[in-house]
Amino acid sequence: MPPTQAESVIRSIIREIGQECAVHGEIVSETLIAFMVKAVVLDPSNGFNMDRTLMKSDVQNLVKLCMARLLDTKNPSLDTIKMQVYFDMNYTNRGILPIFILRTISYYISAKKG
Repeated sequence: MPPTQAESVIRSIIREIGQECAVHGEIVSETLIAFMVKAVVLDPSNGFNMDRTLMKSDVQNLVKLCMARLLDTKNPSLDTIKMQVYFDMNYTNRGILPIFILRTISYYISAKKG
């Protein structure tokens, strides 16, 4: 089954964040990045509107927010997310989890059809 447009955009965002982290000397797994993207998008204080498609400025803001959180290695919330990723990768069905993450993020990023 080919990825939807929203899933392709998410994969692109995840790759971009991974490359930016590498430039700053941090190697971050795509799974951790996907969790971070989900956390940032779902956090109401970040102002992402779930009822419309992300604009280029929204994507830039999303990347900036994720980068700030992923590079803040002294923040305990990053450790919490890392533990969540570890748990999910080791104690849940590995085949289902990445698809679930992508579909959940995709739902919130793509425009809702009326």
